[in-house]
Amino acid sequence: MKELIKSSLNDFDSAMELREIVVKKINDKKLTESDIIDIVDSVDDLSFEEIQKLGSNFRKFPLGCDLLEIGVGPCSSSLNLSQFIENCILTDAMGYPIHLCTYALADIAEKEGINPIEVMKQVHENVEVPLDIDHFGRFGPMRFPKEITHCMGDCYYNGPPYKGCPRDRIHKRLITKEREHFEEFSDWINLSSTVCVNVVEEQGGGDHGADISEMENVSKAAQKYGKGIEGIFHIGDGYDDLISGLRACSELNVDALVIEGGPFNRSKNKLKDFAKAVAVSRILVKGGVVATNGAYEDECRVGLRSGLNVILSGFSGNHHGYMCGYSPKEARRNNFGLPRVLKIMKEEASNMGICIANRELLKILVKSSRFLNYNGKHMIYPEMIGNYFMGDAHWVSVSNSKMYNAPYFGKTLDSLSEELDSKKIGVLGARYISWGIASALNPEELYVSDVDPLVEYATVKILNDNGINAYACSGSDRKALEQADKSIITTMIPEIALRIKNKFNAISLI
Repeated sequence: MKELIKSSLNDFDSAMELREIVVKKINDKKLTESDIIDIVDSVDDLSFEEIQKLGSNFRKFPLGCDLLEIGVGPCSSSLNLSQFIENCILTDAMGYPIHLCTYALADIAEKEGINPIEVMKQVHENVEVPLDIDHFGRFGPMRFPKEITHCMGDCYYNGPPYKGCPRDRIHKRLITKEREHFEEFSDWINLSSTVCVNVVEEQGGGDHGADISEMENVSKAAQKYGKGIEGIFHIGDGYDDLISGLRACSELNVDALVIEGGPFNRSKNKLKDFAKAVAVSRILVKGGVVATNGAYEDECRVGLRSGLNVILSGFSGNHHGYMCGYSPKEARRNNFGLPRVLKIMKEEASNMGICIANRELLKILVKSSRFLNYNGKHMIYPEMIGNYFMGDAHWVSVSNSKMYNAPYFGKTLDSLSEELDSKKIGVLGARYISWGIASALNPEELYVSDVDPLVEYATVKILNDNGINAYACSGSDRKALEQADKSIITTMIPEIALRIKNKFNAISLI
């Protein structure tokens, strides 16, 4: 794969070919440790600047997800129930997905004298954004002693290299408490959008993570209920540890990859290897989303330049509140990390021409997902056209959120198929909605227009490769309209759809 990776720096066709090869191996369960080593070695041979360019290339549509997003941890064992729910409501109002450290919810429940699942139900009742659960084991929420739940973050404050917990307290479990509420296990997963599994035990971090067999149980349960799975691993030494982490995540069939650096980045060349971890993850990740749950400020910036999608942050008291965006000697438990991370992301995004997801963008994803229903079936990730997924892990996340159940008055693929009997169709906008239209309606000819030349090119190529006669219109909506019998405005962004509708006689989906 070495030559293909090198040519992917400047050739979009090579990047598409590489992504197809990797996805096919993932779907056929034939991605081997040897494949991972080949990709890591090939990326390792590139310069620091080339690695960043490569990772950024693989964030582009349709190779990955080209949105940036902040995940927010609003919980802490030191909070009471009212304070915690207030944090969740504020996060929901901002439109950021909520990351729930389930041990903290269980601790809050214990103080309130209620079952842990009752706290999760209150979160679900009060918010609409996707809910991501972490620190979740074979019995449900993990439980830890107070020296862990109220940890001051010495490892992040002191900085690398990590040689084990400075206070020798990880990874202690209160299994008896966990077993008490085992009957609630499936309820937690049902109320969640995504579930985290941590594979650091496979990387030699048995003092910091659960046994891999426990994570297998959680992964299988999440798959059973159709939830997204996020695989968390450490950078470690930047080579052997990286390979073992990626292999374990692949074996657990995770959708999104989550990289932890900070003190857990023990590499000799920390920033290059953080960039390498992100770029390699971009190539290998099944669901197109790569995140970090722990990275100093310089790692966050390099990661964003190398294809990172998501940075996890948190409220004061939550350990994610200090794990991202700070530097040694300033990463403290009481940091409210969200403003710092937002500032970093805004500064970096302004140089990359991509946007940070917010509540309105989540709603647009929800509307798009609601539209992509045909014959009673979702045509979203992990559904495919050829070797390309219909969307990314964000799509399965929002479709499992309460936001998805809000009233929807737009069209669906089913209703559109009844309205259209044309043999020649134009699509004004060439992303996943156009794929769904092409796949479901299967017109004799499809005319594709998009303002982004790469988006238009990739859509036409993928559709042609899969038996659909699609033709590029070089970004000209007028040309698509002239060639087609009827044309469809595919965007779910109201102001853009209205602007096109006022200019052309085309079908709007909203």
